[in-house]
Amino acid sequence: MERKEGDKLYEFARKYMVSGGSASARWSISMKRPLYFKDGTGSKLTDYDGNEIIDMCCSHGGSIMGHKHPKVVEKIKEALDMGILCSYETKHQGELAQKICEMVPSAELCRYSCSGSEATMHAIRAARAHTGKDVIIKFEGHFHGYYDYVQYSWVPSLEEAGPYERPNAVPFSSGMPEGIKDYIIILPFNNIEILEKAIKGNKDRIAGIILEPINYNIGCVVPDKEYMEQMRKLTSDNNIVLIYDEILSAFRTGPDCAQGYLGVTPDICTIGKCVGGGTPISVIAGKKEFMENIAPLGKSTHSGTYTGHLIPVMGANAAVDEIRKPYFYEHMYKLADRLYSGMNEIFGKSRLNIKVQGLGARFGLYFDVKKDVIKEYRDCADNNIEMNLKFYELMLNKNVYFHDYGGRTCHHGFSIQHTLGDIDEVLNRIEDTVKEMEQIY
Repeated sequence: MERKEGDKLYEFARKYMVSGGSASARWSISMKRPLYFKDGTGSKLTDYDGNEIIDMCCSHGGSIMGHKHPKVVEKIKEALDMGILCSYETKHQGELAQKICEMVPSAELCRYSCSGSEATMHAIRAARAHTGKDVIIKFEGHFHGYYDYVQYSWVPSLEEAGPYERPNAVPFSSGMPEGIKDYIIILPFNNIEILEKAIKGNKDRIAGIILEPINYNIGCVVPDKEYMEQMRKLTSDNNIVLIYDEILSAFRTGPDCAQGYLGVTPDICTIGKCVGGGTPISVIAGKKEFMENIAPLGKSTHSGTYTGHLIPVMGANAAVDEIRKPYFYEHMYKLADRLYSGMNEIFGKSRLNIKVQGLGARFGLYFDVKKDVIKEYRDCADNNIEMNLKFYELMLNKNVYFHDYGGRTCHHGFSIQHTLGDIDEVLNRIEDTVKEMEQIY
């Protein structure tokens, strides 16, 4: 894989940008720099060295429409022609909200935000306003954004994590005030007895529970349906707001999101990534009694100059229109079935211990973990980082982009513009990579 032009871009960018990039998560361990792309079309990326790369990152989940989708481009051009209306309302914001309310079980009212972090932050604030309580329950391995209240225990080491029944709140960043820990309770996922005990002992303090209903941020963990039903009952019985963070899970499994797939409806949900067709927009959506805590109907402040900006709203309108068409998930599940069955076959024939868990359009890979099925974070905390990074390095050398996330278990996926031919080519290159790794490990 030729890298000279990319290396030159890095040497230039690092003079003026922290690490030569716009976000910490874009750093590639194997490249020792960010990747720089000059074009994205369909399922492919092209870098500045002319390498055509099959994209299995898909903007960390933000490009389920693929790159340069014609319907999304058409709508964005319409927004540009309207004058790049910033911080103003048009008819299109209401049209998008109507579609979301028609699709998503918990959505009766919507508000927009620019990022997933903003959306979950305001959802938690609305929960506190509604209940008059302060504490939030969060689960190990679940990621909810880059702000102090929730940036705990996404991928803690087992040495730091503490006892299984009462995990420590392990900060994922430096610079966080120590006192913030007083407002969060960390629990293991998928264990109803521990959840019930925590609620019983703290019900007068707990304002809300926030979770990924499908925990894609450690690959793909689908909870037991009974667990989700019991959580719903416990929150309803104890004046606790149930918040589904569907920034990553929304529209992966169907137009009704993970809550529709699981058959359990939260009070508030946050929707992002897929919804914008690659543009920066997220949605706070929920039942009226909870959403009406948001100003000016209530006293929970929410605003922003770029909130509901017309360009991403128009991109989202196009994306949601496509998502609602019958062909969309017919094609997505064909891709998923081919990819996941193909990887299982390749890994099953190998002497290496590599596992895949996937549902719909997103999946995770697990390297040398002891558990056969991953049901919560500690089941994959022994993921072999070295093997993980080597796999992604070799795949990138074969022009397939799985982002490495520093060797942590995380998520990968595909778009509506991927073809079965793309998937077969990815599988061929995975097979070659596994053979190479068998010579190393």
